[in-house]
Amino acid sequence: MIATVTLNAAIDKTIEIDSFTPGSVNRVLQSHMEPGGKGINVSKVVKALGGSTITLGFVGGDSGKWIDERLKALEIETDFVQLNQETRTNIKIIDTAKQQITDINDQGKEVKEIWVEKLYDKVRFWAETSNVMVFSGSLPPNISSDIYEKLIGIAKAKGCKTILDADGQALLDGAKASPYMVKPNIHELENTFDVKLKDTRDIIKCCSFFLDQDVEIVVISMGAEGALMITKDGAWKTEKINVTVKNTVGAGDSMVGAFAYGIDKGYALVDILSLAAATATVHVKQGTVFGQYPRIEQYKNRIKILEIG
Repeated sequence: MIATVTLNAAIDKTIEIDSFTPGSVNRVLQSHMEPGGKGINVSKVVKALGGSTITLGFVGGDSGKWIDERLKALEIETDFVQLNQETRTNIKIIDTAKQQITDINDQGKEVKEIWVEKLYDKVRFWAETSNVMVFSGSLPPNISSDIYEKLIGIAKAKGCKTILDADGQALLDGAKASPYMVKPNIHELENTFDVKLKDTRDIIKCCSFFLDQDVEIVVISMGAEGALMITKDGAWKTEKINVTVKNTVGAGDSMVGAFAYGIDKGYALVDILSLAAATATVHVKQGTVFGQYPRIEQYKNRIKILEIG
């Protein structure tokens, strides 16, 4: 079982517009809504790969009920802490002509301490039966940046392998709990450490911080440039595959989902990296990985991985 924790869930409303023009009337080509938030996205990927998953976190109001119902319709188990306030809605505008994506993200509502305590209890409970637990995404406005550190500690105490996908102070604090894996993207890594990383060597040097915190696997997603995996035993980089881009939103979550799935199955790390790169590639090309497992397998066979000496 793979459990995911989403502290700042959302309804993601995606709008496609041909030649989006700010300050003008724009005509929508098509739109759709889906349950969102990084942990929820990870669970959707795990399910698409054939894994067993449950998603935890905070939802509330009619929008929270909608998220819960939609996930159950996808046969994803849920055990959310139910709040007495509406879950946020994020808007993603896809300009089909320019192939640009504009994100308009709500920061979410404040979460009371009593609800946080309920989440601790749920994480403690599900860590008993989960091999992997994923903590990912932004924090509600009033939540302390050390919450991931606390949650990871709870899960690890139950023998659960943990994955952290965050940025900024939440990433730095969470790393103190020595999660099994961390996965920021390249921009999050640069912003977190306030540096400009010029090449692979710079990235590896920067990521030594996490290895010093006893994190076993560090994965850096780099968009079109592929991904980099770093452990105390070495570093490996995927070569990029050129594909027509449909939607890059959630591609990093696809990588995390594939890593969680591979770790749960006990796959070799290099094989997991291939699967993760293939899953992210299909997501970018198709806009989803649901129903795309055969295509993921095809791309997995095309992924080339270079060991960096």
